[in-house]
Amino acid sequence: MRRFAMVTIGLQAACLLAAAAAGAQQPRTWKVSAELARKIKAAAPEKAPAKPARPRKLLVYGRVPTHPESVACCFKAMEILGRKSGAFTTVLSGNPEVFAPDNLRRFDAVVMNNTHERRPMLPFDFEQLGPQRQKAAAKREEIFKRSLLDFVAGGKGIVGIHGAVAGVRWPEYLELMGGSYGGHVTDSVWVKLEEPGHPLCAPFQGEGFEVRDEIYFFKAPYAREKLRILTSLDLGKTKDPKKRDDKDYAVSWVRPYGKGRVFYCSLGHASSTYCNPFVLRHYLAAIQFAVGDLKAEAGPR
Repeated sequence: MRRFAMVTIGLQAACLLAAAAAGAQQPRTWKVSAELARKIKAAAPEKAPAKPARPRKLLVYGRVPTHPESVACCFKAMEILGRKSGAFTTVLSGNPEVFAPDNLRRFDAVVMNNTHERRPMLPFDFEQLGPQRQKAAAKREEIFKRSLLDFVAGGKGIVGIHGAVAGVRWPEYLELMGGSYGGHVTDSVWVKLEEPGHPLCAPFQGEGFEVRDEIYFFKAPYAREKLRILTSLDLGKTKDPKKRDDKDYAVSWVRPYGKGRVFYCSLGHASSTYCNPFVLRHYLAAIQFAVGDLKAEAGPR
């Protein structure tokens, strides 16, 4: 069985790839500076909103070729959130083998970290493999895809960050996440709370916030009536991007999937987003919801 490239994030480095197979391509790397790591740590909350029912393990999956800065910063933020709050421990990886059923069941939830690839569960050098090895890799990919869907449907959780719904050509996964990328603008925007009393919105203390990031708009399978929208663009303070006739610019939401829990947030492209205390509190609450420690309604309102 071919071993795939593994991404491991250290304290200063965004990723360190080790390719076990000879000639395997390695993606570009992007380093998180000590100053940026310090800012992320300073912005991260000291305390989790819920006490873990038991030790929680979080798989954070992402690969750097497409958006190295975004992936690296998200890896660092997830690592810091878990360590600083004590809410969970993280395993950071870009190796598709982590989705093998026997491995995946060790985790309580998965974070899809800017997985902005058409087929993120294939090896990096798939195009350079011979026909037989491509066929074997494609079969393995199907196992990983089913494993992830079953993982969530069976009662675990998934968190999608920014590019987790961009570029992917996998209808069942996009249905799981609740939407797909339909375009973006990069600007400073105000985000409002659609349900201030929801546990995942409690960290905002009833107030909206301003952020500069790559702001997504969504297309099918996105449908407001199928999701519980938590935050959206505040068009009272933000210029209408005029990308949707219905002016429905969701930013984050939750939804059930089988017995499991889904959270998605479109914020997470710019490095500054991971230094925003409001965003990090929202992410921490979302992860605790995904692993099952923070109880919250997820069905459509």
